Amino acid sequence: GKLPDAAVEPIQRIYDSSITLNAVVDDYLNISRIELGTMKYDFAPLSFKDLVDGTVGELKPNIDRSGVAWTYETCDSPCMINADKERIKQVISNLIDNGLKYSNKTHVKVSLKRDEENGIVRFTVEDGGIGIAPDVLGKLFEKFVRANNANKANIRGTGLGLYVAREIIRVHKGRIFGESVGEGKGSKFTVELPLS
Repeated sequence: GKLPDAAVEPIQRIYDSSITLNAVVDDYLNISRIELGTMKYDFAPLSFKDLVDGTVGELKPNIDRSGVAWTYETCDSPCMINADKERIKQVISNLIDNGLKYSNKTHVKVSLKRDEENGIVRFTVEDGGIGIAPDVLGKLFEKFVRANNANKANIRGTGLGLYVAREIIRVHKGRIFGESVGEGKGSKFTVELPLS
């Protein structure tokens, strides 16, 4: 039935917290699987474009609620890759979620481009937010590492998401990296995967 107005915000807060807790548990389970060498992958041909389109669609309520200026540019071709759909979706979601959390309410630009010359598809999330200091940038893909200014923007991070993303992309014979001019100057994270 219809919820009383006074219950909507607390229930939304409980829902958001449960999503966060679920992500933290997943990160710890994935770390354990990675370190034990038991992480399972189900490789199959799939359209990276369709996967990104679908993931963006699922995240749209969070995007709209964030109040961040949002742009999404995609390519015309399906960008076929050989990948584990759920694992790659996890990486896409993580990068978009990070962009929203650390954008400092500025903007987030997501793009997907096919690079025929290098035989890859490139997925990028760029924000105008808190940025990353150069000395931290090189360590961000290690376990439990967060930018110095991350706690000011969002205290919920564990410093595991990018480590898990790096391991997933490595198994897919791809590349993931971050770029930032410095603190307060935004950041850009890119995933490159081989086209099949």
